Amino acid sequence: MLFILTILFVLVAAVAVTVFVKRRIERDLIESNQPRNLVDTNLRPLFAADEEEVGGSETADTDIIEAEPIDDDQEKKLAKLDELRQAWGANPDKLKTIELLAAAAETGIGEMYAGVAGEITTRFQNRELTGISAMDLADLLETHLWLLPTKERMSGEGFIVKQEISKLRA
Repeated sequence: MLFILTILFVLVAAVAVTVFVKRRIERDLIESNQPRNLVDTNLRPLFAADEEEVGGSETADTDIIEAEPIDDDQEKKLAKLDELRQAWGANPDKLKTIELLAAAAETGIGEMYAGVAGEITTRFQNRELTGISAMDLADLLETHLWLLPTKERMSGEGFIVKQEISKLRA
């Protein structure tokens, strides 16, 4: 019986010591001004401009110029598109429409293609473009849209062309 009381007394003493130590550690953590985890951390403000944004403003103009090099092949495609657009504007028909759409898609510029597609659908709706049905025109616009690069196809201009295609099919 004495043995059981001794073990019980030792257990109660061990629990009392652990509770006392735990309260002491928690009180020290609450009273300290700096958390232990963040003492050596170098944090920056969330929405502040970093060094690249602040120092890179002078080089931004030169980056734009370097990002868009002059391409003779692209200029030839744009000149061809301009010629075809003028010829098509004078006498719009099915064959010239196909050539114009192909030239616009070859440029690889979604904005150019959307402009040409908008001009073609406007002329079609004004009944100036003959020899082609609405479904055929919608199919032409869609197939030539697929010739554009993916980035251009998925851009806002591609969305506008897709809306015009759906209007033609309706």
